[in-house]
Amino acid sequence: METNLNTRTTGDALNNPTTSWAGTLAGCALFVLAGLMLILAKIPIEWDWQRFTSLYEAVFLVLLILPPALFAIGWIRGFPAWTYPYFAHVLQWSFYMTQVATPGLRVFNHTFSSNELWGWRAWIPFLIAAGIALLITRSFSPLLKLIKDDSQDWTRYTFGMFGFVPLMVLISFDEMDRLYSLYFMVLLAVVMPVTALVYLRSRTTRQRAITLFAGIFISDVIFTFAPTLFWLHNGWVSVSGMISIGLFYLLASFLPALIAWIHKKAGLDQYSP
Repeated sequence: METNLNTRTTGDALNNPTTSWAGTLAGCALFVLAGLMLILAKIPIEWDWQRFTSLYEAVFLVLLILPPALFAIGWIRGFPAWTYPYFAHVLQWSFYMTQVATPGLRVFNHTFSSNELWGWRAWIPFLIAAGIALLITRSFSPLLKLIKDDSQDWTRYTFGMFGFVPLMVLISFDEMDRLYSLYFMVLLAVVMPVTALVYLRSRTTRQRAITLFAGIFISDVIFTFAPTLFWLHNGWVSVSGMISIGLFYLLASFLPALIAWIHKKAGLDQYSP
């Protein structure tokens, strides 16, 4: 019997379990918080944005701590489906933050100066989480299983790459008009957690695949074409470059499906159609 944060069967095939409500809520938390941060980051200055500063900083700090913590829990529990976006998000976010300056942000009695980058400190939450998980499990087996085990439902890897969306949105909408961006942030704040919710509660690979395609496609269109349209009228943008980025992410997200199909045709694994 699996724990309440792991997947559980609900009457259909044993290799197509749904996720418990506890696991579902944990899996959605990343996207709920990320959506809230994106909204707060784009509230127009003229709306007295200073009133939202404390909330924005609090959400930002939670997003620095929560993903590594749930990544560690995922490691300890053998990486159930809901943990995959956390692993992807933590790695992407840590790498990104090494080159980011957050002037005025106060973290553990340290206030960042105007040109001070996070640098190596961006990897501290991930390293602490990995260290704690390793101390508890005394094994790299869960991590190796996540990376190498070809018996898993391929949609888990695509769901993991869905964890890249919040940062990709943040980067693509950088330095754009806040009010213009805000509408798209609100839309994404709905699309991301709803996609995670429906995915984690789906019972078949087909349902999961359709859910992920819808969520990823909508998100991809937003962070590709909304900035492109804005900069076409307010500056300059490489349309072909933006479209290429969008297509690359879309194709990369479903590369696990292609690999699964090839393996199935070759008789190398037991993926469900």
